[in-house]
Amino acid sequence: MIRDLFVFLQGNAADAAALEAAGALARAHQAHVAALAVAHAPVPFASEWGVTAVGLDQAGYEALRQSAERAASAARERLAAADVAHEVRVVDSPLAWPEEVAALHARYADLCVFGGPVEGEHGSRFGTAFDALLMHSGRPVLMVPEGVKVMVPPRRVVLAWQPRREASRALHDALPWLPRDSRVDVLVVNPEATALGHGEAPGADIARHLARHGCQAKVEIVEKGSRSTGEAILDHCRGSVADLLVMGGFSHSRWREQVFGGVTRTVLNNARLPVLLSH
Repeated sequence: MIRDLFVFLQGNAADAAALEAAGALARAHQAHVAALAVAHAPVPFASEWGVTAVGLDQAGYEALRQSAERAASAARERLAAADVAHEVRVVDSPLAWPEEVAALHARYADLCVFGGPVEGEHGSRFGTAFDALLMHSGRPVLMVPEGVKVMVPPRRVVLAWQPRREASRALHDALPWLPRDSRVDVLVVNPEATALGHGEAPGADIARHLARHGCQAKVEIVEKGSRSTGEAILDHCRGSVADLLVMGGFSHSRWREQVFGGVTRTVLNNARLPVLLSH
């Protein structure tokens, strides 16, 4: 059951898809939407002269604040038009990265909704923000690519399955808002039938579990050939005209640069359907 949705505003074209998706989900579940815009100043550092901010004067801060206010104002208009219960917050962030603030706010929601990467936009913090939501909020994240609409409820779902904690978590995060008669493809790419892996019948156990929840589950075993695993997953989604992809999300962090695992990165950058990821 979904009662609270959270949208972290990026201040670009991606916000429209995220807000539209959040509105559609809120209407379907009588849920509340909280959207957040962060006015971020460089994190201060301490020295013998006290705490000092780096490279930002009052005019620079005002410009950042105005940018956050514009994103918030646009969000208010969209959510009001969607006729759902909502609030839009603008938060100053002088001592923390905006992504850290977003992860904190997201912990009080059932689901995070986040717009996908914007093509041709350089200097975007999409990867850093998505990483923070996925890895540090403790909540599932629905990534909605720019220009893509969310089908509510989804009727055709692809579960990118592997017998790992993250994939199981993603599936069970998705179950509360899947209709009981939905069609779910349990997609297994190049499975290894080992005792500690997929077992003798890859995908069969989780398909039976889905069937007990009322879903029409079908195992689809795919050989990726010369494609990457992420490409094989997206090809299947296109071929099956899926409404939603559900998968575990993986990431490795190095300082402030966030580097997603190959499958996650491929899907995030190339998906043309909503993707629910959990960690």
